[in-house]
Amino acid sequence: MQHARAFFFATAFFALAFPPFSTSASAQEKDVETVVAGWVEHVTLPSFDRLLIARLDTGAKTSSIYATNVEMTERDGRRWVSFTVPGDENGEELHLEKPVRRSVLIKRGTDEYDNRYVVDMEVCFNGQIYKTQVNLADRSHLNYPMLLGRRFLKDVALVHSGKTFITEPNCGDASNG
Repeated sequence: MQHARAFFFATAFFALAFPPFSTSASAQEKDVETVVAGWVEHVTLPSFDRLLIARLDTGAKTSSIYATNVEMTERDGRRWVSFTVPGDENGEELHLEKPVRRSVLIKRGTDEYDNRYVVDMEVCFNGQIYKTQVNLADRSHLNYPMLLGRRFLKDVALVHSGKTFITEPNCGDASNG
């Protein structure tokens, strides 16, 4: 019992004394520093040169984007979804088709759930391009057309709840996937 206790304290001391050794492998592989970001930030969809305002929400697991006209089809034995990202300040809508990665049940209220399609999208955040999973949702009643959840934020950003718009969404030719 004494050896187990000594081992526990030695392990705890090592983890606290040398935090770089406890950094997740995914952050090390990407070679990207975790940044402090505001709870609302600008992001871009680089493939379409579209600037969006995103809420960074550590309470949500999955990221979400405002999508309308969501229709599932089948192509070569795989599920695909076509959808529209409503217009920006210029009024231009994006009409997209993407393979369905999976479906998720999102809890909306005490007894209400939404079944949403999840697709892979590239998002430019703080000068880096990330491939991430987003679910397609009717966000027309919400303030922000995009929400970045924990799966995206992990190893990418710490959210400062008292600040907004402190990162730069411009990626240029940067790529980090």
